[in-house]
This record gives sequence, C-alpha cells and structure tokens, in this order.
Amino acid sequence: MDRLDTLLPKILQRRGLHQQATASLMVHQAQEWLRNALPQFARDLVVLHVKDSVLQISAANSIAAQECHQVLSLLKEYLQRDCKHVTLEGIQITRS
Repeated sequence: MDRLDTLLPKILQRRGLHQQATASLMVHQAQEWLRNALPQFARDLVVLHVKDSVLQISAANSIAAQECHQVLSLLKEYLQRDCKHVTLEGIQITRS
C-alpha cells in the first residue's frame, strides 16, 4: 500500500496539477512566515501568488512594504529550503 505523501504527488503530476499545488503551498507557507515574522503587519501584507518563479506580495502601505523588504532574504531562504519543488527566483512587493 502506498503512503499518501508518495501517492498524492503522482496523482497531481498525472493530472497536470503538481506545479499549481506546490505553488499554492508556497503561498500559504510564505503568508504564515510573514504572519510570524511581522505580526504587527499581518493585515497589511498579503501573499498573492507565484508567477514566473517570482512570489508576489501585496502591501497595504509603505511602512509594511519597507518592513517586509527588510526580511525578504530570510523569507526567500526559508521558502527555498522548505519548498524544494518550486523554483523561486525572486520576491516582489507591490502596493495595493
């Protein structure tokens, strides 16, 4: 009997959904990491999606964007270590 952690990636790859699922996992983990690293800006920073190997983050104001910018290298290291199935070339912060 196959374990779920080996069976699920096979099914997702067969259906062509593996990349979308791992990108979605990266978005979720990035949002949680930001919530823990910058709790005072949890409502102001929203991780949107991964597009063309770039993680998109939306900041509600310039202070939140500046604080997020200071921890981007730590976030990128965390995601590259934790989400090995998705290539992450950069992180982009935009104002909403």
